Amino acid sequence: MTTKPHVLITGAAGLVGGILRQHWGDRYALRLADIQPISDLASHEEFVSLDIRDLESFTKACRDVDVVVHLAADRSPSADFYETLIDLNLIGCYNGFEAARRSGCRRVVFASSINAVLGYRGDRAVSWDVPVFPQNVYGATKCFGEALGRVYADQHDLSCISVRLGSPRFDQSGDWNPEKPSHEISPRDTAQLFACCVDVEDLEWAVVPGISRHKKGWQDVEDACRVLGYQPQDGTAFPRA
Repeated sequence: MTTKPHVLITGAAGLVGGILRQHWGDRYALRLADIQPISDLASHEEFVSLDIRDLESFTKACRDVDVVVHLAADRSPSADFYETLIDLNLIGCYNGFEAARRSGCRRVVFASSINAVLGYRGDRAVSWDVPVFPQNVYGATKCFGEALGRVYADQHDLSCISVRLGSPRFDQSGDWNPEKPSHEISPRDTAQLFACCVDVEDLEWAVVPGISRHKKGWQDVEDACRVLGYQPQDGTAFPRA
């Protein structure tokens, strides 16, 4: 019998964590970590209380884990640097990579953000390898996380994939304009994309876009398709549901 990959999701009580749990089912053995309690656990899930600012606790949460999906952060583009971003998006981010290294995990999947390249303004699809261009300090902290992934992949042989996630609220039946550049991703594409990040083999390091397939996408979705085998099912390139 093949053992399911053991995946730790930080920030599991949040929006994206809920999407992954709903769409993944029992595909993986999940360790759900958050400072907020999660009580509706399925048989393939366990919960651990985690403050990502505490490296020792983070390291303990990573024990016997194959892949860390690091979602926990302050996700607000207007977040204050001293109030939350230093602790959560810098220290907490560093702790995620370092805890995974200390615990012998094989990969970290880091939830970066479209905010890392928001300055390109959607004039054309942004490739993964353009210079970062954040428009706020929150976006700059995501650039820091992407850079940490490069360090840990190169210096510590830890596979690291950063996902420049757009808004995970795209609704195929919603009121959208195919001529308007979009950085959104549907919930089911979000779940598929992160599953591809968990499952892909022989990938040392990558930065990939986190969007559905749009007629005018803010990022070049083909970067994720080529690297991960991702095949979006939603987006403005498809008919309205």
